[in-house]
Amino acid sequence: MKYRPTIQYSMIQGIFWGCFALVFAFSSVYLLAKGFTNTQVGYVMAAGSALSALLQPALGGFVDRSKKLILHSVLIALSMIMIVLAGLLLSLGKTFWLIALLYGLLVTFQQMITPITYSLSMFFLSRGVHINFGIARGIGSISYAVVAAVLGVLVEKWNEDLVIACVIIFYAVFLVVVATFHFHGVKEEKLPQEVQEKKGGGMIAFVRENPAFSVVLLGNVFVFISHNILNNYLFQIVEYHGYGSKEMGYAAAVAAVFELPTLFLLSRINSKISSANLFRLSMVFFFLKNLCLYLATGMPMIYFAMSLHILGYGLFAGISVIYVNESIAVQDQTRGQALMTMTVTLGAVIGSLLGGSLIDRIQVPGMLLVSGVIALIGTIIVSIFARKTGGH
Repeated sequence: MKYRPTIQYSMIQGIFWGCFALVFAFSSVYLLAKGFTNTQVGYVMAAGSALSALLQPALGGFVDRSKKLILHSVLIALSMIMIVLAGLLLSLGKTFWLIALLYGLLVTFQQMITPITYSLSMFFLSRGVHINFGIARGIGSISYAVVAAVLGVLVEKWNEDLVIACVIIFYAVFLVVVATFHFHGVKEEKLPQEVQEKKGGGMIAFVRENPAFSVVLLGNVFVFISHNILNNYLFQIVEYHGYGSKEMGYAAAVAAVFELPTLFLLSRINSKISSANLFRLSMVFFFLKNLCLYLATGMPMIYFAMSLHILGYGLFAGISVIYVNESIAVQDQTRGQALMTMTVTLGAVIGSLLGGSLIDRIQVPGMLLVSGVIALIGTIIVSIFARKTGGH
């Protein structure tokens, strides 16, 4: 029974990141097959991400202000919305504008789920329930890898609608697993009364109380503009070198597999190196990945670039959650997780718009050069300002 929390939370992470692969890694494959141009794919992804960026801090603040544990209810509600949107896309998605609207909303709600899943584990960890977050997040990466590799092959054999059908199946299971993620002895009250009384500050107060963290968020936006350009347009990068969706799926799977060692050993690594220094290191490897993709001459170099996820996104995926938990006061931690996720989302907005436009104007090599410069700027900002700023 002592392993049950980690096992069950690993299932939550696995299903969620499998769906993330469906919605994001296969966005270009799905939308291009429906007649969208590269720029139009960018508009859809950017619009969905922009809406999510607006809603995430508000949702995080709402959860933090609640006196009851409502994380489960929020996740269940968001899961049901994903199922309905995917069902509508399969049954009614026949016209350009309807496909754009429904897929954009899938992007919105997929991203809104991210910080709530993280906060769910942090809530129980802070109340003595043993959850190995690194292992659970590693299972998420395994799921991403398997879904990316398998679906890349299956979509070539069948068609792009398989992506949306899988979203429905995954979130139906996700809903059940989340609904049963409860433990005896954990009080329903969200925070002690004295902490509840400290609540009520808005975004201006949050920034004033966490200046260094706020600048780190800005640097993270730059890095994730680059990261999302590479992720959302990986198909076009692979296609530029003469390959297709199968090789794109393999490349995405390589990235996910190489995240695993870091995530599984995260607790041990973090016991030796501070979360702030690990956060900085992950930013450096985001830049190195972009540089290698820019220099790539074929699939071997692309696969090598994706393997740099071992200390890039693989490290960020776990350490960013811990960094927020160690940097932000307990009454604002869900908002802090939401803001960290929002930087990823803002990166997706700008990256989606910029990436498609750059491909259409200066092709893949030009896009990769611009993306690399943006990643370097973000890496420098985070390297200067990332440090423990409060909370613990």
